Amino acid sequence: MLFIGACGQTDPTATGGATDGASSTDAQTSTGAPISTGPDPTSTGAPTTTTMGMSGTTSGPTTTDASTTTTTTTGDTDDTSTTTGEPDPVCGDGNVDPGEACDDGPDNGAGKPCNLQCQSNTCGDGDQGPGEECDDGADNMDSNSCKADCTNNVCGDGAVGPGEGCDDGNDDDADDCTNACALASCGDGIVAPTEQCDDGNDDDTDDCTAACTDATCSDGHVQDSVGEECDDGSDNADNAACTTACKLNVCGDGALYNTGSGVEECDDGVDNGPGKTCNADCQFNTCGDGDQGPGEACDDGDIDPGDGCSATCQLEECGNGTLDPGEDCDDQQNGDDDDGCTDSCELPACGDGIHQPNEGEECDLGGLNSDSGACTVACKLATCGDGLVQANVEQCDDGPNNGPGKPCNAMCKTNVCGDGDKSPSEACDDGNQSDDDACTNVCKLATCGDGFKQPGEECDAGMNNSNTGACTLACKNPVCGDTFVQPGKGEQCDDGNLSSNDACLNTCKSASCGDAIVYQGVEQCDDGNQNNNDFCGNQCVLPTCSDGVKNGSETGVDCGGPCGKCGLGGSCQTNSDCAQQACVNNVCTLTKSCKELKQVNPSLGDGDYTIDPDGGGAIQPLGVHCDMDAGACGYTMVRFNDGALGGHQDAYTSKCAAVGMEVIVPRTKAHATAIVGWNGGVVPNLYNVFPKYVGAQYITNWTGRCQGQPCTFWMTDNAQGNVSCLAPPASFEPNGDNSLNYRIYKWNDGCGIEGGWNDANASVMYTGWVICSTNDC
Repeated sequence: MLFIGACGQTDPTATGGATDGASSTDAQTSTGAPISTGPDPTSTGAPTTTTMGMSGTTSGPTTTDASTTTTTTTGDTDDTSTTTGEPDPVCGDGNVDPGEACDDGPDNGAGKPCNLQCQSNTCGDGDQGPGEECDDGADNMDSNSCKADCTNNVCGDGAVGPGEGCDDGNDDDADDCTNACALASCGDGIVAPTEQCDDGNDDDTDDCTAACTDATCSDGHVQDSVGEECDDGSDNADNAACTTACKLNVCGDGALYNTGSGVEECDDGVDNGPGKTCNADCQFNTCGDGDQGPGEACDDGDIDPGDGCSATCQLEECGNGTLDPGEDCDDQQNGDDDDGCTDSCELPACGDGIHQPNEGEECDLGGLNSDSGACTVACKLATCGDGLVQANVEQCDDGPNNGPGKPCNAMCKTNVCGDGDKSPSEACDDGNQSDDDACTNVCKLATCGDGFKQPGEECDAGMNNSNTGACTLACKNPVCGDTFVQPGKGEQCDDGNLSSNDACLNTCKSASCGDAIVYQGVEQCDDGNQNNNDFCGNQCVLPTCSDGVKNGSETGVDCGGPCGKCGLGGSCQTNSDCAQQACVNNVCTLTKSCKELKQVNPSLGDGDYTIDPDGGGAIQPLGVHCDMDAGACGYTMVRFNDGALGGHQDAYTSKCAAVGMEVIVPRTKAHATAIVGWNGGVVPNLYNVFPKYVGAQYITNWTGRCQGQPCTFWMTDNAQGNVSCLAPPASFEPNGDNSLNYRIYKWNDGCGIEGGWNDANASVMYTGWVICSTNDC
């Protein structure tokens, strides 16, 4: 079909509406075929065909006589031209004719590159063509479901479409527009740039408020999770009901509460109390309040003269009826010690040796009052149930806790096995002496040690069970390596390990010089023979010049003195004659420690020396390192390596104790520096530093132990006492998971001489070696 637009224009989007010259009956079919509208009165009998709703335009054949003519009307006039021969151009014939943008023949149509009007399918024509996700025609726009570029409007394309609150085109869920194309808002569980937090709820008492701000003191909300007791917002003040730390302002906290309902006159915190400037009620201690405060010689609760304490709280003289300085009272010594004032002008008091019934005393033996006697220190007659054990009368007395099932019965007798009353310390008590039932005659449930061999037990000798006997306390047969010494089996020792280089060989025999095994830290050598002239002496010490024995490669005479001093006949005159020893009574003698060595020979410098820790006792002399420059005292250090040492601290302390020493304590910062420098830049794996109480936090609540006694130490310059080498609150140590019996141990590397420490009970993290010291500085 040839389409020529009226007025010379083409409308590719027209779908059937009337145009210039069209009649009211013009229409277009879905196939684009012409529709006959009846005879044209101006024609010669041929029908008039109206196409695309345009009148005055006719195409198609008409028959007149035997000839074929095609009549074409152009525009809105009645002018016609007749062409005879070729068929007229038609949309759909596969040829692109004038007025056509395309013509794919039978492939023209909806959704095709060329539509039924032979126009190219384009975005916005209302027909979803190839490559288009959608086409809503004039409704295409970026705010609708089909965008202007004929793509579907989806979340994340940067265009705000139907149902979207926003669309920023990114996948950042923490900006102002979420990945669900919703505007970020407080409570959506996503932390937006303008929010400090967002936990998705409107609870103001957790870590994130309903306003999406971090919980903080003075935000007006009480948050238990950060330790708040109260929060009055901007009304918080250290003199108000709620302090600036969000703690309830109470008497004794050191904050003066004197606003609102606060009635404190003073508050000295822990210094409040009787006899102090500020009493326990946070009121000033004044003369006449009955509390003898600073500067008062007495205070009887009034300011009346003549009552033993003057109006200025000064004592007055006894016997004149007037209260003078030094008197509690003065009744003119009327001979009645139970009238509120004794004849010594003292107020009646329990323990003054005067029985004063009017004061509620049942007895008063003065200095003989005793909680274990007939008259207690509270001047009460001793009775069963008073919580005090009267000697030679009561076996026990737990006061209101006396009774059945308790350690002390109602008669103040100790609950014992066999009385039929199960005490807290008894596993059972059936009141009989049979060992054949579920409860033995020692009130224990049938178990190892009851004398009966039961399944799982290798033996059971009852009371004869012994870790040193034929049956151990665990009902096991004794064997070498069970840590128990059984003399009956020929054992001299049993340290439970397979090492033969410590005090106990793996045959459970005690290490000794001459057994051909070197006892590390004690023996320098052990060749197992009695030849004192070879390269290992009979004392298991490597031979040296001046040991008094000619051995090894020595020539000449070894007189027992330093080399070159043999002219003295083996004796010494000064310390310089003795090299690493001290000259005592003209004999070169080993000292017990570096401290003693420096005392007798102050000129000695840092270096390796030989000491005798027990001064000639069973412990053999050993080589140590002496730091003579870290302080006024010679500081003793020795390191023992033993792969058999495990992860429990007791093995390490035993290693030091075997040579008469303890785990090392750095007494000063200079000592700590000396230890690390000598140890190759490595902090010791243990220090002999213990908590002052169970659960002690921060190293300021720990103490060193030197030669069995508490001693000062240095581990850190951190004023808070944190030795984790991580700044709090990220981490701090000690953190309180300790016990009194165990030391602090190295945990981190890279913390310099301060180290990085932990305190989890008996642990040792860097195992297999320990540094010991005499700890006598």
